[in-house]
Amino acid sequence: MVTIADSQLVKHLTVVDLNVIFQLQASVTADLPVGFIRTKTRSELRAYLDGTLGIAYGIFEGSNLVAMSLLRVPDENHPNNGLPLPLVPAADWSLFACFLENAMVLPAARGRGYQRTLLDARLSHAASAKMRWICAGVHLQNSLSWANLLAKGMAIAGIRFDPGYPVIGLLSSCDALALASDSSDRISVRAHDHAQHQAALRDGYIGVRLASAGAVIYQRWSLHGLRMMSRRAA
Repeated sequence: MVTIADSQLVKHLTVVDLNVIFQLQASVTADLPVGFIRTKTRSELRAYLDGTLGIAYGIFEGSNLVAMSLLRVPDENHPNNGLPLPLVPAADWSLFACFLENAMVLPAARGRGYQRTLLDARLSHAASAKMRWICAGVHLQNSLSWANLLAKGMAIAGIRFDPGYPVIGLLSSCDALALASDSSDRISVRAHDHAQHQAALRDGYIGVRLASAGAVIYQRWSLHGLRMMSRRAA
């Protein structure tokens, strides 16, 4: 939920902000490993700033843009393509699954809750756009980002390796039952062990929260989710 204070802090970015966004992206990603944050070209950024592909939010300190994030929102002209994220029904994939993208905060501005504030703004927009699923793909080593997403109720639902490094897929749904899991059937996975994540997901578990000592708690995805998907597909 975006509070009044947060809404005053967050700015809807437009094409006039393109240069400062590009500068922020260059500053944040300069020393990061490949794929830690997947950068966008000026033309790709413009498509979010002019509303073609979604929306962009930012936070300024004075005249300096110190944090920004994107939300990709599909529509009839720009539907999602490719295979759906695991657990997203095929019928919902093209038009009702939005994507959290490119959250970044300047090092000097970290620790102030800006990433969480920008996440709240995007979740509010997704709800207003009638999205049924919130999706995100995060480099496995970028644990700060995916920990924030888990804390907001998202679940680890998939993992892929084709970019050349492990990327975990996180998911939340407007229907709480869609990602219901069994707290009595749970396992612990080392946070940065891609093989353990892969095995847990293959065995029908989803990652639901952080535990102590750098672990992620996985719980078995329950039959509630299966039933919900069956009803929606019928």
